[in-house]
Amino acid sequence: MASVTISGTNKLAERIVTDAQDEARAVLAEAQTAAQGILRESEKAVSVRKAELNSQKNNAVTSLVSGYQTRAMLDAKKDALRKKRVVIDSAFTLAYEAMLSLDTEKRKSICKSMLLSQAEGGETVLPAAQDRAAVAALIAAMPDKKFTLASGTAAIDGGFILLGDGYEKDCSFRSLLSTIRDAEETAVYQLLFD
Repeated sequence: MASVTISGTNKLAERIVTDAQDEARAVLAEAQTAAQGILRESEKAVSVRKAELNSQKNNAVTSLVSGYQTRAMLDAKKDALRKKRVVIDSAFTLAYEAMLSLDTEKRKSICKSMLLSQAEGGETVLPAAQDRAAVAALIAAMPDKKFTLASGTAAIDGGFILLGDGYEKDCSFRSLLSTIRDAEETAVYQLLFD
């Protein structure tokens, strides 16, 4: 009987071991399934994060390139504008030089127009050295305006300075051209570049 008991105990021990091994296999299989699920979820999360980072990188690159392109375009426009400004400056410089090289009668005509439009009457007229004779003739032809011819000459290339009671008006050729430039620069720009 003792052998039957030992044999029954062995079977019971074998069954416990077998059950424990089956349970261990089940737990191991469940753990492996859970680990594979976690791995798949991690891979998905990594894939999503990679996509986000790639998108951020692409957006940053696009923004950076766009910024450089915008700056380059603005620099190019500034450079073109600077070059156009040089051309316009040259055009007005040539116009000024052309005014200075006019004959006496044409210079006198310009002085007369400025005298009539700028003077109120009673002022002292301080002419440029080159226009002194023309201004003197104009003053003599307008006795009703009561102009006085100054004894000296103005340090200007053409035209005159009006000296009134408490004021001074620059009626030089340079001042005239500056006024014209302010009024007509846009038209000159369109004429030259459109």
